[in-house]
Amino acid sequence: MAPSTPITRVLVVDDDDKCLTSMRRILHGHFEIVTTKDPVQALKLFVHQGPFAVVVSDYRMPFMNGVELFSRILAIDQKVQRIMLTGHAELYMAIDAINHGKISAFLTKPTPAVSIRSVISDAIRTYNLDTGNGAREKETLRTADKLQSAKQDSTEIYEPLTVKEKEVFALLAKGFSNEEISLELNITIGTVKSHLNNLFGKMDVNSRTKVVAKGISLGLVQT
Repeated sequence: MAPSTPITRVLVVDDDDKCLTSMRRILHGHFEIVTTKDPVQALKLFVHQGPFAVVVSDYRMPFMNGVELFSRILAIDQKVQRIMLTGHAELYMAIDAINHGKISAFLTKPTPAVSIRSVISDAIRTYNLDTGNGAREKETLRTADKLQSAKQDSTEIYEPLTVKEKEVFALLAKGFSNEEISLELNITIGTVKSHLNNLFGKMDVNSRTKVVAKGISLGLVQT
């Protein structure tokens, strides 16, 4: 049986006109997007103009915040990917929401355009794997997750980071892409990837979002 057509639609919710305009500019030409300032309207759009692979929402909005919006969206579609836009002071809230399954990832404001598009692209891929498009890739991810789980030790204390790894992590937490980290630290992209792999290994995680979340829990990000 032929695979169903991948879903690539993205719903963006932000009550700030400037932020919404910026997101339209960043995402235009890369994704099929629908935007709204109103979280209540967002729920209507989600039902009547879906399916959406990803919903990107600000945290602080009138009538309901982003976590409340995602809770309602999850009641409609448990597979949709949910990305929260947060201020730096809201990072702990974002991590708590990730830990409780309310959001899939978060982006701190401001975040470079390249990073925003990268995170959304990954979310779209995850959604389509979860909904049955790309069964072989999905099985590969499951195997990787099992191997990752087998390595976990509840009493583990992460290996101390080098000075350069701390510098890379600090920029990663600000939403920098590999290219931007390379330029900021005057190192090659290959070296950036090597430091990222070291961070993943030392913190026993397998994604950029998880390494930032782990770093916050370990007190490596000052809020």
